[in-house]
Amino acid sequence: MIALYLSSRLANLKIIPIFTDEAIYAYWAQVALHDPANRFISLEDGKQPLFIWLAAIAQKFVSDPLVADRLISVLAGLGSLFGIYFLASQLFTRRVAMISAFLYIVLPFSLLYDRMGLFDSLLTMLGIWSVFFAVRLAQKIQLDNALLAGAALGLAVVTKSSGIFFLYFLPLSLLFFDFKNKRLKSRFLRWAGLAAIAVFISLAIYNSLRLSPLFYMIARKNLEFIRTPAEILADPFLNLISNAKTLSLWSIEYIGLPLFIMLLAAIILAFYRRNLAAIYFSIIVFASFAAESLVNKVIYPRFLLFYFPFAIILIAYVFNLAIEHIGRISRVIYIVLALFLLNPAVNSLRLLTDPSSAKIADADMGQYLNNWPAGWGVSEIVNFLKSHPQTEKVYVGTEGTFGLLPYAFLIYFYANPSIQAIGYWPVDPTNLPAQILELAKDHKTYFVFNENQKEIVNSHLKFLAKYQKGQGNSFMRLYQVIP
Repeated sequence: MIALYLSSRLANLKIIPIFTDEAIYAYWAQVALHDPANRFISLEDGKQPLFIWLAAIAQKFVSDPLVADRLISVLAGLGSLFGIYFLASQLFTRRVAMISAFLYIVLPFSLLYDRMGLFDSLLTMLGIWSVFFAVRLAQKIQLDNALLAGAALGLAVVTKSSGIFFLYFLPLSLLFFDFKNKRLKSRFLRWAGLAAIAVFISLAIYNSLRLSPLFYMIARKNLEFIRTPAEILADPFLNLISNAKTLSLWSIEYIGLPLFIMLLAAIILAFYRRNLAAIYFSIIVFASFAAESLVNKVIYPRFLLFYFPFAIILIAYVFNLAIEHIGRISRVIYIVLALFLLNPAVNSLRLLTDPSSAKIADADMGQYLNNWPAGWGVSEIVNFLKSHPQTEKVYVGTEGTFGLLPYAFLIYFYANPSIQAIGYWPVDPTNLPAQILELAKDHKTYFVFNENQKEIVNSHLKFLAKYQKGQGNSFMRLYQVIP
C-alpha cells in the first residue's frame, strides 16, 4: 500500500505546472530560509506559517523550490494515509481500514492535492491525527493522548484557519466515552481536565504567532473568505443553497456519482444502525459541509479536503456492510467497488500522465491547468533564460508584482545574480515601463505577459514564443525588448 501511494504521488511530480499560489508559497519559503527576519513572511498576507517553514527546510535539501514544496504535501499525504488506516482500524475493522486507505490512494481528489505545494494536504493530515488522538483520549483517558491531541490541534491551526474545526470537534469525541462506567464522575472530570490541557496546548501553539506584529492579518484575511456573525444574522441563507450545490457538484466530479450516493447512504445508515463511529464521522462531514455552505463568501474545491478522509471512511464502511451481508458472494461487492472506482481511477491516471485531459472539477481545471493562474510556459522560459552565459546580465520584466509573476521566476534565480526578474503592474502593452526600455539599451531584456491575452503591437517588443494554458484559450507570451 505504501509503495502504491509513493509511486502515485512521486510519478511525474512536475507534470502539472506551477500554480500561482504555489509560486507565492515557494517564494515565501525561499525568503524565510535565507532571511531569519522574515520567518513570518506569510503573515503579510494573513497566512499561517507552518507549511512555509517546512517548505523552507525542504528547499535547503532540494534544489528545485517547486519540487521541495510539493514533497511536503507528498509526505503529509503519507501521514494522512497512515492516519486513515489507524483511525478506521480503531473504530471499525481492518477491512474498512484497508478499503479506506485504498480509496485515499486511488481517488483523484486526494491524489491531486498530495502533489501540489499548497497548505491543504498538511492541514488534512494534522486534522486526521487530531481526531485520532481525541478519540483515544475519550477511550483511554491518559495524559499522552491529551498532549498528542493538543499538539496536532495546535499545528493544524498554525497551518490554516480552517484547522479550528478540529478544535470544535474535540467534545464530539465523547461519543466514545464510557458513560456506563461505575466511576463516571471521576472519569469525566479527568477527561475534562485532560481535554482542557489539549485545548491549552493548541491555543499556546497558535498564540505563539503573536510574536509577529503581523498576527492581526490572519483575522483580516479570513474576512475575505467568510462572513462575519453580523452578516450571517442579517441574511443567513445568502450563500447557503449556491455553496451547498457547488460543493456537492465538485464532490461528484471528483469521486463520481456512485460513491457520492454511497456517502449519503452511509450517513443515513449510520443513524439507522446507531453505529457511533459512523455517526461521529457523519457529523464531522455534515457539520463542516454545512458551515462552509453557510459562512463562506469564497469557495474552492480544496476547501473540501480537510474532511474528505472522513467521507472516505464512511464510504468504506458501507462497502464493508455490503460484504458482511452478502457473505459468500462478497467478491461481487469488490467488483462493484472496482466499477465505481473505474472513472475516478482513470482521472487519477490522467493526472499523472496527461492532466489536461482529466475530468475533474472545472474550478480546479481552470486554476491549475487552463486559465491564467496556471504556470504553463514557466519552465520553458526559465530554461531559456538559463541558457544565456552567466557572465551576461539578463533582465526579464513580468506582467505582475505578486503571484505567479514574478515569483515563479524569482524562485529559480534567487542565487543567480546574472538574471533579474522585475515585476510591473499594471502594464500597458503599447507603452512599456521606462525602466525596462532603459535596461534594454545595455542588456538582453525580455518581457513576459500572462494576463493580457490580446495580440500586442509594439515596436519595442519582438515576439519569441507563446505557451497555451492546457486546453484553454489563455497563453503566456515571451517577448524580447528592443530599445
